[in-house]
Amino acid sequence: MARDAVYICTVALFIFGNAQSVVAGIEEAEKLQAAGDHTAALEEYVSTGGEGDVEASFRAAQMFERGEGTPEPRLEKAAAWYQVAARAGHLTALTALAEMFADGRGVDKDRTQAWALLDIAAQKGHTDAAAKRDKLAEQMSENELAAGQRRAEKIAPKYMN
Repeated sequence: MARDAVYICTVALFIFGNAQSVVAGIEEAEKLQAAGDHTAALEEYVSTGGEGDVEASFRAAQMFERGEGTPEPRLEKAAAWYQVAARAGHLTALTALAEMFADGRGVDKDRTQAWALLDIAAQKGHTDAAAKRDKLAEQMSENELAAGQRRAEKIAPKYMN
């Protein structure tokens, strides 16, 4: 089910709308969020993210993770939207997705995947990711770490925008 959501969100990323409507969408979502209308803000972020705005995708993920605009946190949706933003080059989204894998929140717990994502973010210059990767490595066996290194090499092109 989480893979289906990731696929749907990834496809949505490639549906580009008018650039002005994307900017207006983010601005509208920010106003709605500031006014406390989290449901409408989330809807606007999702809509704008579906039009290809990376920042809107990231913000939708954050809102789903915190349960803003929904009755409770929707961690699978958060992971799916973090994935969309991460594949489009959003380093904080990539790091957040890695943390979800490390903790098993919204996705199956997978320290190897978490390490690989953190390594990719660190290679792209995200200093927090490097520290988190190194801390996670301390908890991993040599075999897990070697698998994480292989996985990072394999999946890096998907995140190296």
